[in-house]
Amino acid sequence: MHDLQVDPERDPVLARALTGTIRDEWRPAADAMRSAREWERRAYITLTLAAAARRRVEWLRRWLTARPGDRDAVAVHNAMESLNGD
Repeated sequence: MHDLQVDPERDPVLARALTGTIRDEWRPAADAMRSAREWERRAYITLTLAAAARRRVEWLRRWLTARPGDRDAVAVHNAMESLNGD
């Protein structure tokens, strides 16, 4: 299982995004995805958010509803489905 513990001092952007998932807020996740410049960082953020969505999907649904076709939201959704085996 993907570890959802992120040190807020070492990775404040991703820590805010994970906190947002608990509050059903999608904007911190969108900000985290947008901040990723390197492929490895983007993959890490995508998989971390996908694992969070497995536990609480409402924030991701809100993101997909607010921004239909948002490539970052779709990437997180697809990664979540992949983790679920769908």
